[in-house]
Amino acid sequence: MSETIKCTCPSCGAKYRLPVEAQGRRARCKRCGEKFDVPRQENLEDSILTWLSAPTEEEAEEAVPAPPRVINMPAANPAEASDTARKMRGPIRMKDAASKGETG
Repeated sequence: MSETIKCTCPSCGAKYRLPVEAQGRRARCKRCGEKFDVPRQENLEDSILTWLSAPTEEEAEEAVPAPPRVINMPAANPAEASDTARKMRGPIRMKDAASKGETG
């Protein structure tokens, strides 16, 4: 059996199985008539080499994270904050070693 490439039309979503020879070429959808590029299928070695290679200048610029935003919040009364936290989570319960089935 010959190898095929699975791809979909980006316009209407029609699914196709095309021969490997169609990689990188343009195809016309039978359902909607739009032209689309048939993707190239990388073998395992090529995908690993791409992953290991250094990023291009454009990719390196995209990888720089945006600086964090500073959010100003009013200072809360520490007593109120601890009461609120205690109400939300409830009391802390510790399990002893015997109830866990551990012997020591």
